[in-house]
Amino acid sequence: MDVKLQALAATQDHVILRPQLLAAGYTDDEIARLRRHSQLTAVRRGAYVETRIWNGMDPAGRHRATARAVVMQLKVPAVPSHITAAVILGLPIWGVDLSVVHVTRTDLHSPRLEAGVMHHAAGLWDGDVCSVSGVVVTSPLRTALDVARSVPFEQGVVVADGALRRVGNDRKGLLEKWDVMRTWPGARGAGRVVAFADGGAESVGESRARVQFDRIGLPAPRLQPVITGPNGEIFRADFLFEEEVTIGEFDGRSKYLGNLGPDDDPADVLWREKQREDILRNLGFGVARLVWADLSRDAEVLARFSAAFRQAGRRRAARALH
Repeated sequence: MDVKLQALAATQDHVILRPQLLAAGYTDDEIARLRRHSQLTAVRRGAYVETRIWNGMDPAGRHRATARAVVMQLKVPAVPSHITAAVILGLPIWGVDLSVVHVTRTDLHSPRLEAGVMHHAAGLWDGDVCSVSGVVVTSPLRTALDVARSVPFEQGVVVADGALRRVGNDRKGLLEKWDVMRTWPGARGAGRVVAFADGGAESVGESRARVQFDRIGLPAPRLQPVITGPNGEIFRADFLFEEEVTIGEFDGRSKYLGNLGPDDDPADVLWREKQREDILRNLGFGVARLVWADLSRDAEVLARFSAAFRQAGRRRAARALH
């Protein structure tokens, strides 16, 4: 494509429509040639993305581009919603189906799946929509509830935690929106997500870890606690099990090595993290870590955190004897 069309596509999530190509002077034969030579990829009938860009997109990016094509081609008012809105809003997602684009329409009496687009029939009220790069989508809280009504609990929590984080952990607002939807399909499952969601979780991993803790019977931890060291140092942890005086950290190694500066030595960063952990242990805290792979190892995580709880208890008992 020429530079002007590339610039136009860049404003449309890299999507260019057949009518736009024709208006720029391309013919259908030229469009077909560009596709044959792997220069254009059809994301929907009559909607294209440059192949080099499409090949570099992750699944969420491809879903967003396809959703933009759907919005540009629909002849009826429709608002991207559910997991599609989550992708457009940039909310965290995990383990969800991105093969179908979801939109909500207020003019339908019943939902229907058509040409890879799920048309949901539902009302939209004040505060239920917002604009992202010129596209009107359901708002973060409405999106979280729609997702929670249609996916398993863990996937719903990931999105809901991210939505709450986006809006300042407005749990009251989330509950009020759910109350309006309490008789809708899937509302019971969404209610469980609403009760559990917490904007203090800062990543997909932390949200999934919270679900795992609940699943294996650990107490609910406090999120992002701030702990003061003996010399006034400030430490922030991912989780604090208060009664057990134990800190939980998710994916510590990648977290500390992922943001290395050009002059940082990985060994020094890990050494500082070890020192930090030693200080926390000396303060009487148990410390337990888990990484992404541990999220499917319930028995191992339960044993690891239970051991940390016992170790913290022994330290407190030893100090009491002295």
